Amino acid sequence: MRGESSRMEAVLGGMRGRVPELSRLALVPLVLLAVVVCAGLGLLGFRLIAASGAFDVERIEVQGAGGAEARVRDAVQASVGGTSLLQTDPAALAAALATLPQVRSASVDRAFPQTVRVTIVPERAVAIAPNGSERVVLAASGRVLGPVTPGTLGLPLIAAAPGDLPAVGGSVQSAAVLQELRVAAAPRRGLRFTAIGFTADGLTGRTAQGLDIRLGDDEDLAAKLRVARSVLRRAGAGADYIDVSVPGAPVLRQSAGDPLTVDAPPPVAPALPTGADGDTGGNWSSGASPAESIRTLFG
Repeated sequence: MRGESSRMEAVLGGMRGRVPELSRLALVPLVLLAVVVCAGLGLLGFRLIAASGAFDVERIEVQGAGGAEARVRDAVQASVGGTSLLQTDPAALAAALATLPQVRSASVDRAFPQTVRVTIVPERAVAIAPNGSERVVLAASGRVLGPVTPGTLGLPLIAAAPGDLPAVGGSVQSAAVLQELRVAAAPRRGLRFTAIGFTADGLTGRTAQGLDIRLGDDEDLAAKLRVARSVLRRAGAGADYIDVSVPGAPVLRQSAGDPLTVDAPPPVAPALPTGADGDTGGNWSSGASPAESIRTLFG
């Protein structure tokens, strides 16, 4: 009897040890059910609040869009007008606005209870390009902004083949056209280019006075333009071109003989030491006449 009593106590003791474990397992479905119910109630509450009209978009604020403000406002209105601010996705709306040709980037904020705030970084129009029988405006980024408007008539004309220009909203991929655009977009105080293109002498900008600024390429562009301005200030009238393709050795070509040098003999290029690689290290414009060499004029 005593043996059977001991076995019974052992069985009962094992069951007592398992009861808490079984109770915890029984709670798992209850917890999951509670989570589902709470989520459902939350979603239902969200939908009820959204449908109440308390957060309907009634105000659109646009900053920085400039001339594109009307298009931006219309795009926002078409996307979220009349819907709840709670249902507005700022990132998705900003991405949609960035597809507008005049918009470089956009950011969107929700200002509760009923306002959408949009901040635009606009594209900057810098040049005009021929496109068949028409002309289109190009941004500094290479994006095609659309037809010429009264406000863009003073922009320089750049050279481009029809195949270089995508549809409105697309971006130019041609390396040559992008170089021209970099010139058009660069600060050019005192150098107002009316046309920019490539000649036998490389990348060239023509000023309103008919003077060619030969740049060669768009490397060291800021230095080249700075030197061209300096030379132009000293050269006065009657210049045909200024070559700054090597900014350390600018060359000026004048259409008439310079009174300072017209009777002077042609300069003789000085003998320069030759390095191991054959490079003289000099910047003399060999063979230039007195009226062509900026070194003759300014030492």
